[in-house]
Amino acid sequence: MNDVIDITQALVAIDSQSRVSNLDIAKFIVDIIQPVASKIERLEYTDPDGQCKVSLAVQIGDGKGGLALSSHMDTVPGIDWAGDPFEARVDGDRLYGLGSCDMKGPLAATIVAAQTYTSLNVTKPLTLLLSSDEETDTQGALRIAEDSEILASVRPDYCIVAEPTDLLVVNAHKAAITFIAEAEGRAAHSSTGEGINANHMMIPFLNDMWRLYRELTETEIYMDPDFVPPYPDWNIVIDNFGSAPNVTVPKSRCTVNFRYTNRLDPATVIRKVESSAQENNVKLTYWCSGDPLFTPPDSELVQIALGITHQDKPLGVPYRTDACALASTVPCVVIGPGSYKQAHTVNEWVSIEQLYRSVDLYKSFIRTVCI
Repeated sequence: MNDVIDITQALVAIDSQSRVSNLDIAKFIVDIIQPVASKIERLEYTDPDGQCKVSLAVQIGDGKGGLALSSHMDTVPGIDWAGDPFEARVDGDRLYGLGSCDMKGPLAATIVAAQTYTSLNVTKPLTLLLSSDEETDTQGALRIAEDSEILASVRPDYCIVAEPTDLLVVNAHKAAITFIAEAEGRAAHSSTGEGINANHMMIPFLNDMWRLYRELTETEIYMDPDFVPPYPDWNIVIDNFGSAPNVTVPKSRCTVNFRYTNRLDPATVIRKVESSAQENNVKLTYWCSGDPLFTPPDSELVQIALGITHQDKPLGVPYRTDACALASTVPCVVIGPGSYKQAHTVNEWVSIEQLYRSVDLYKSFIRTVCI
């Protein structure tokens, strides 16, 4: 199996939503990449929900340096699809299916390019970095960056992260911090006056979060003109866990997703959230995806990428990728088929023409970097 469409369809058919184990899709990938691999490394762990997860590092060829291709195996949940989200369907230039764009199509393209390695007459190795949980807490990529013996031994010169960019060169993107604030009350019939409504503790915290939203999106010092939109993402989500209107709320949760560029130091924002949580007696936890990606436009990697793709300048994008975890170890740019605007949507799709072009593009990178 070495056609990018066939492999994409096979990958879509395997349920690898972040909430389930990814062992099945990892086994599928190992089986088809094994014939060309020099070494395959499994980095296993158990996620917070008790699911067994594995990230893969695959070395193809011998020596040190060369190119790394990064992809992830998990998808967002397949909710509200009109048909079966795991049935890949081709209609004209579009291949539909859960994760087809983000990022089983790009993942398939990296696999097909890797399968051609021995025919490309190169001397440096190719490394595949295939992560789990990119869509949640980036734990899979962090395991690769921190624990992969292959990555530490080979030390690739450059890494291409194959997230969808419409095959444009992306040299900068945001990082993410997710804050989770919780307040505990006591349930009772609301007419009795005997309950404790957790929202009464949460509301002052929410007011602070709304003020932070206004500050971050309206103050010039937080703006980055290289991005659209230029302000940080500050998305507030509130959950009362299905409490009825005649029951005092026993538990209230506020989740804030904060995305920021390399121009913003998140420490000040973190301190403000921590201070509000402490003052309002709510429990606060948070996690960070790693640092924002910024590979200078005049760097050798960006110039190589612009030359191969025949583009004039790189772009910045508002989302995050595994480069948040990997860029501290190996210089990264993001280039992949499909548009992030199709990612995470009902009836997600990827351009078939771009899938085939991406295979040729990744082969060109291998020829250029692994020579």
